[in-house]
Formats: sequence, structure tokens, C-alpha cells
Amino acid sequence: MPDDHLSLDPGDVLVVAALGVEARAVEKLAPRVRVVRAGIALAALDRSLLTSSVVLSVGLAGGLTDDLVSGTVVVPATVAREDGVLVACDPAWSAALERASRRLGFPTSTAPLLSADALVTHAGRARWAARGFAVADMETALLAGMVARVAAVRVVLDTPHREISPAWERPGRAAMNPLLWRQGAWLMRAAPRFCRRAAMVVAAALEDARATRPA
Repeated sequence: MPDDHLSLDPGDVLVVAALGVEARAVEKLAPRVRVVRAGIALAALDRSLLTSSVVLSVGLAGGLTDDLVSGTVVVPATVAREDGVLVACDPAWSAALERASRRLGFPTSTAPLLSADALVTHAGRARWAARGFAVADMETALLAGMVARVAAVRVVLDTPHREISPAWERPGRAAMNPLLWRQGAWLMRAAPRFCRRAAMVVAAALEDARATRPA
């Protein structure tokens, strides 16, 4: 079994974020870690940049269950694509991220995460919740198939009680629709705040790892 300190070397870490707002939050609060912006569903990812042994998938997620409110930090123990095959997240970094989140006082969950093929909203939430998933993104499980060690920090944005349109999968186009402006106003307030929360957890976990490494 690997030494816990060696398995938590901050120098091994690369952060992957889908959106600019997610990436910028990490860059500001954890400036010593390398950050790659990958696009929604990793559409813009240059795989040649995945040179670190540990990848942290950081950003927002959609809640699938009624008990997870907006702002909940999810550090999933397992992730899966829509084929349902579960992949275990890196246990050392997942534990470090969970500890950091709880120490910061954020509501925290380790429930399973689904990496869906499209934005999950409305009836889709209940369908995937019934299969045991608590939150959904579109990136983490894809990364798990590309590198050896993956962990995630995802903060719940939309929920069954705070629905958003599937149109937000293309934010620029959705913002042009007057029918979505009310949702857009809420997203503009909530998304940066929750991205900052995810980045705070990453920054705290990295600092904890630096502090506990052998001299």
C-alpha cells in the first residue's frame, strides 16, 4: 500500500475544469497548481496536457436527489458514465478533499456521481437518482478513463427544486433567449460563488497536503 504522504504530493496534481469560471476560481485561490480548461464534456481538452499522475475534476454539478441543496460540496467516492460501470475515485485525494470541505464548514457528500452525455434536468434527475446517483456532471468519469488517479470536487448548482433549462449546455445561445433571462440572472450570481467554493476546497486540501509531507 502506498505511503499516504507520497500519495498526496501536491506536485503530482493537475486540475481540469470545463468552464472558464471554474478554472479562474482555482487559478486565483490555488495559483501553484496547474489548471487545464477542457470545455463541457471535455470537448476542448488537449489530452497531451494530461501529464500529471493525479487529476482533480473541479467545478459545478447538477443535483439529482431532493436532499442535496445548491451549494453542497460533493467529493464522490465513485463515478460512472451512462453505461453504469462504476469507477472508484482516488481514495487518498478524495479523503483529503472531503476533510478540507468539512473543515471549511461546507455541507459535504461523498455520494456517487454520474458523468452524463448531456445536461440532466427534469425527469432525467429522478431516473438517475433511482439508479443510485446523487449528482451529475459531464466530465469526471471521462477523465477516469484517461489517467490513473482521478478525484473530484463538484458543487451542486441546479437541483430538482431549482431547475434550469437544458439549453444552458450552450450558455452563449441560452443567454440570448429572453425566456431564460431569469434563470440566467440566478446562474450569474450562483455559479461564480459555487465555483469559488470548489476552489476553496482544492486550495485547502493542497495546503494540508503540503503541510503534512515529510521534510
